[in-house]
Amino acid sequence: MLLASSEALSKTIGLIATFGGIGVVVNVIVVYIAVQVRGERRQNREYLASGRPPAGLR
Repeated sequence: MLLASSEALSKTIGLIATFGGIGVVVNVIVVYIAVQVRGERRQNREYLASGRPPAGLR
């Protein structure tokens, strides 16, 4: 019985580590995307505030 519970415990710990690690990776990617979107939005606002015409209308 002790061997069976030890095997179950090791599988449980392995699954927690696996899915916890996947969660961390996904969160890092989501934060990276959010930072990129925010930066691009700021650049777009600065560009529009400069009064230059869009590139296709030059």
